[in-house]
Amino acid sequence: MKDLPGVCDDVRYVDVSNLVVPPAWARHAAVLKNRVAQCGADKKKLTALFKRSSYWTKLRPQLIALAGRRCWYCEGEVSNSRLEVDHFRPKGGVVEEPETAHIGYYWLAYEVGNFRLICEFCNASTDDDPTGKRVTKIHHFPLLNPNSRIRAPGVRPEVIEKELPVLLDPINSSDCDLLDFDSSGAARRNDHRPRSALERAVGICRVTESIRIYGLDRPGLIDGRTRAWKETVLKANLLELGIDIGDGVDPVDRVRDLITPKAPHSGAALSALRASRHLKSVVDHFANELRLEPAFDGIIQPEAHTTLDLINAGSLKSGVELVGATDIGEVVAVLLADGRFELGPRSYATPTSAARAATGSADVDGWDFWHIGVANSRISLSQIRREFNESRTQSPSGQ
Repeated sequence: MKDLPGVCDDVRYVDVSNLVVPPAWARHAAVLKNRVAQCGADKKKLTALFKRSSYWTKLRPQLIALAGRRCWYCEGEVSNSRLEVDHFRPKGGVVEEPETAHIGYYWLAYEVGNFRLICEFCNASTDDDPTGKRVTKIHHFPLLNPNSRIRAPGVRPEVIEKELPVLLDPINSSDCDLLDFDSSGAARRNDHRPRSALERAVGICRVTESIRIYGLDRPGLIDGRTRAWKETVLKANLLELGIDIGDGVDPVDRVRDLITPKAPHSGAALSALRASRHLKSVVDHFANELRLEPAFDGIIQPEAHTTLDLINAGSLKSGVELVGATDIGEVVAVLLADGRFELGPRSYATPTSAARAATGSADVDGWDFWHIGVANSRISLSQIRREFNESRTQSPSGQ
């Protein structure tokens, strides 16, 4: 697993590229990784090790410094003692898999790249549900392509990227861009980000599942988002009217403070700011934060012509495996971050050049040849591109 990657400069996301891992922490984590390797897949030994050495918690101050006392999943503000270090890929088991098939991503237990800051309600608590049965994040990690799940250590660090998580990742800018909020404080899918072809192929909405598993519709969260929305709209209007309330704070900074990563419910505040796009001063001062180019207010998102276009739009993920059928069997390629195709020891610039290399035929269209496996079906690159281009101006509310 790579170290935590940087994300875009949009204020909605936690910029984990600023995380500084103390050398002493890294040294001890390396020792613990060796102990994990010695345990192998022995569930009892691993459980005992993790119970004795929950060393990931020692990195909590550094994670809190990135975005304040705020859960990275629900954006709720809580005390430091109620913030925990979550393993995005669960270390102790995966609910969606039989325990005999997957005992968890135990080899990532001390990998910084797998850490996310989470509140106890999103992670494991059932305090807000009288039945005590609320779904929580702790052992959930569903995939759009479960057949590609990594079940054992020893693979190249980048290979794990072939997994297509259902749950939105709070450090992934494309994922966070799928989530939006309305004036009532309810979480929902961004109208300008319809379900992808991969989601439709398996009948899953990633936003809906994330809201359910993270518990993003909890009453306390809805109340907090409603307050953040109202405060943002009020201060945006004061900015537009040029009203100085005499507190010595620049009106622009007064609005910006609500949408910084350390502000509670900054996502809802940003949604409110987007709803205030009719205010000229808001557009003038917050065009970058509003992400007006190219997805909002009738601005047409450019068509995708290449695999890199689809990666940048969030409809494809680098690292995913692509499968093609030839006369002598199936071949597998890996989609690289720059949109190229890794096939054996070589890489190819386009789907068609990779398909021709795989088949030895010049009469093949790579967009139809290469498929991604999702659940029990496969979907071609041409279908992914076609559905993306058809949905660019659609607003599928309620999906």
